[in-house]
Amino acid sequence: MKTRNLLIALVSTLLFISTTAAYAEDVVLTRDEQIAEFQAKYDPLYDAQYARLVVVRGKILNDASMLPSFKLVMADFLGVRKFLDESIVSPTSDLDSVIAYADEELGEFENTLYLLQKQLATHKTITCIKGKTIKKVMALKPVCPKGYKKK
Repeated sequence: MKTRNLLIALVSTLLFISTTAAYAEDVVLTRDEQIAEFQAKYDPLYDAQYARLVVVRGKILNDASMLPSFKLVMADFLGVRKFLDESIVSPTSDLDSVIAYADEELGEFENTLYLLQKQLATHKTITCIKGKTIKKVMALKPVCPKGYKKK
């Protein structure tokens, strides 16, 4: 009798230990819900980066050495944003890859903006005058154009 009770206790303990806990079923979002979640997360981030780019553009307009590279960065940013907007609404696109690409580009533009702002901080601006014409020149070592005098 004692061994029988011991055997029953042992078997019931083993059964209790080997059973797994019941988990709630994973919630699968519909495509529309995933798109709404994507737009809620990434649209404000990309809008903030665009606002920062516009501020940098205002400062770079007088810097002939940085303007061409900035134009490439701005064109790249606008191209990526257009691609993301088109891809997210396309019914054939893979949302996981679009989200991964958005994350990657977000980090890339964050780094680019940091480097642009850091480079802008080292540049100096001078004002040059020729008659009634006033020109602002921005560079690491700014020099007035021929015929202009430093104000």
